[in-house]
Amino acid sequence: MDGIWELEKGRLVKGTVGSRKTRLRKWLRSERVAKWSPFFVAESFILFLSIPMVLLIYLAFTRWRITFGPWWMGRFAGFHNFEVAFVDPRFIDALLRTLYFAAVAVPIETALGLGLAYICDRPFKGQKILTTIFLLPLMTVPVVIGYNSNMLFIREGPINQVLSLITLSEVQFGWLSEPFTAQAAVIFSDVWQWTPLMFLIFMSGFSAIPRELVNASKIFGASALQIFWHVQLPLMRPIIFMAIVLRSMEALKIFDIPMLLTQGGPGNATETIAIYLFRVTWEHARVSSGAAMSFILFGFTIIFIFICIKILKKQRLQVIQQAGGR
Repeated sequence: MDGIWELEKGRLVKGTVGSRKTRLRKWLRSERVAKWSPFFVAESFILFLSIPMVLLIYLAFTRWRITFGPWWMGRFAGFHNFEVAFVDPRFIDALLRTLYFAAVAVPIETALGLGLAYICDRPFKGQKILTTIFLLPLMTVPVVIGYNSNMLFIREGPINQVLSLITLSEVQFGWLSEPFTAQAAVIFSDVWQWTPLMFLIFMSGFSAIPRELVNASKIFGASALQIFWHVQLPLMRPIIFMAIVLRSMEALKIFDIPMLLTQGGPGNATETIAIYLFRVTWEHARVSSGAAMSFILFGFTIIFIFICIKILKKQRLQVIQQAGGR
């Protein structure tokens, strides 16, 4: 068949495959499609996310375990699961411990990432090689990081061997057997893995700063420290805050490193909220309790995000006003 019969203006006409492709291309480039396509993409994304969210809410308000049969057979429990979660001291401790890890690790990662980005912002010999080395931990699988950290901190590991050479006496300290040092080991591993992400974000921020401002400051006799403190840092403030927000949300989900490094031990010293939810939901088969705890964590995260967005808008407005004042 040479062509394809189509209905055009109420009558059959003979069209070709090429003409159909042309009309389709024109339609995809039309203003109507450009106007409504973001709406349909957003609706599809919301629909995709709403299915697990609805299931989470359903499980949080029912009493159901994996051994109870199909999930739709769960009995309505009201707010019982939430009441149990708020009086569970292990859940509260795991949540506070996760906040502690984030409060310690994220500032260290921010400071290191900002310093490394500032060093690599100016061209020098070996800059590309050094930048690649800084990004290597970010491309490493978390399982590998967890096992490598475990090998570093065991009694026969390299850290104790180096300390033995320095002190000229055998050191076999159990870094992962003491609560404080185990927590320090988890934070160290997290900093090693995620500092490159902050470095990458800050490198992009430094590259976006107009060079005219830096060159003008040099002409007026400003030192490198003065340029950083009075020119670059104020312009980088929204980017720094955004990086802290993104990294903090990721830090609240920390699971791989403490699970592989210490299994949440010794005792519960490194048990984060993600590890506790895993144990409640899968090891203890309390799916409804885990869903309620996840919903509580989700609520805290939403509040945190809204507060951060408000502060970020304020920071952005201040930068705009400063730029306008100049």
